[in-house]
Amino acid sequence: MILLLAALTVLVVLPAGMLVYASFLDAPPRPGSVHGNFTLDNYAAIGTERNFRATANSLIIGLGGTLFALVGGSMLAWLFARSNVPGKWLVGIAGVAPMFMSALVTSLAWSILASPKRGYINIFFESLGFDFGIDIYTLTGIIWVMGISYMPYVFLLVSSSFSMMNPELEEAAAMSGASKWKTFRTVTFPLVAPATIGASLLVFVLVLENFPVPQILGSKADVATLPSYIYSLMRLTPAHSNEAAAVSIILTVLTFLLVFLQNLYVRKRNYTTVSGKGFRPKLIDLGVWRWPAFIAVTIYIIVSVVLPFLALFLNAAIGQRFIASISDLLDFSALNLNRFVDMLTMNDVQLGLQNSLYIALGTALFGTLLYFIMTYTVQRTRAPGRRLIEYIGMIPLAVPSLVLGLGFLWSWFLLPIPLYGTIAVLVLAYAVRFMPQGYTGISSSLTQIHPDLEDSAFLSGASRARSIWNITLPLLRSGLVSTMLLIAVLTMRELSTAVFLFSSQTRPISIVIFDQWENGSLANAAAISLLYSLLLLVLTVISQRFSKSRAQL
Repeated sequence: MILLLAALTVLVVLPAGMLVYASFLDAPPRPGSVHGNFTLDNYAAIGTERNFRATANSLIIGLGGTLFALVGGSMLAWLFARSNVPGKWLVGIAGVAPMFMSALVTSLAWSILASPKRGYINIFFESLGFDFGIDIYTLTGIIWVMGISYMPYVFLLVSSSFSMMNPELEEAAAMSGASKWKTFRTVTFPLVAPATIGASLLVFVLVLENFPVPQILGSKADVATLPSYIYSLMRLTPAHSNEAAAVSIILTVLTFLLVFLQNLYVRKRNYTTVSGKGFRPKLIDLGVWRWPAFIAVTIYIIVSVVLPFLALFLNAAIGQRFIASISDLLDFSALNLNRFVDMLTMNDVQLGLQNSLYIALGTALFGTLLYFIMTYTVQRTRAPGRRLIEYIGMIPLAVPSLVLGLGFLWSWFLLPIPLYGTIAVLVLAYAVRFMPQGYTGISSSLTQIHPDLEDSAFLSGASRARSIWNITLPLLRSGLVSTMLLIAVLTMRELSTAVFLFSSQTRPISIVIFDQWENGSLANAAAISLLYSLLLLVLTVISQRFSKSRAQL
């Protein structure tokens, strides 16, 4: 228990504490020296116009992206769970398809599709004679990409709520003379309100802390958010590290408040609609709107997934060739696929893929072991202070990825262990980053295993360790493997945590893509992104297939 608390203190509490500490210093933490003079100047610098603008942009993008994701995700969820729309399998794919592309790749794809001058969509409209263009490098463009990226989160949360809804409540309203709209407004929507509000707060947190989208789409138009502003402060010469720490505290406080509100709302509201009586939600007949709804879903898939993938492919295959019209864009005879081969044989790409696989495997193994120890200690022991473990495990939920990476950077300056610039520090950082997801996943699985099974073995003379090894772990195997796959997929998608922690020899593939974009090699970035997305697709499909087979056991 003491060792576990000590480990969690080093991994979770220390990075957060270092951020607070550095925000009150006049000198940045350095290897072997984390001291400086006390000052409030870093917080005074927060009052600059640029910081206010970044904060305002973050809130606007957060609200806009959340609203877009909520409306789109809820509509898809309702069509999937409650309607008789044809091709329902396609609606299910539409709900989760954007997850196959990370936010980094999605923003790169849309910079190719909708840049104001040479974006493929604008070239298409010009070829048709339309005198207008789309500019993705705006607040609206960032909101668009954020909404598409996080719509699957709303879909997954809200569709399950729609699926478990008792149809008798809606039938009672209909029998009372209520119209379909009134029934939806007074019965259906209030019943899914906890899911929609919970999803909204979750998406708002994710949008608020997102770094790659505003960095890629906002930097050209000087549309900074708090994460991209923190990154720019660290990139100055010399770096304004202490000011970045102060801004990080603001971002962390905002996300903490949102997480607190989410938990408070979920605990206080009670919308029990599932009882011991079996039922199947009644499908609502769309009538003449069945096929228009199907067409709308098809268009959404084309816009959100097919076009971005196509843009990445064409940009990588076309390279630097000038595109003046749609005919140039569709001249497939001029496509060159050698770039994909070149990228696969490039040392940086090979090393990046290798590092990403090592980091994903290491994080999945170490993280799952740590999460199991935490969960078992909280649920199956009477150790004093065990609830503190649960609270510490939820802290990373309120700490943005970029901020967590900065805290880790300075924490390992303080500790005597030389881990900075190694794969190990990235594994530890990712394990902390995804601790809430891993802990929650294993906790739900362990709850389903009755403790009497272990106690019986213990009373028969088996040691506690032997009882865990022979009884608990075999029963928990599917839950552990499912958690490992989830953590591996999340690790492969992550960029922000590694931004301040990698070295030239430990760059994950996401950093390689980001560096190619920063260096102006958009075609190379597109080619690597396509390969990277295909790898994510394979991992995601494996994870989902395993989860489905587990659910059928």
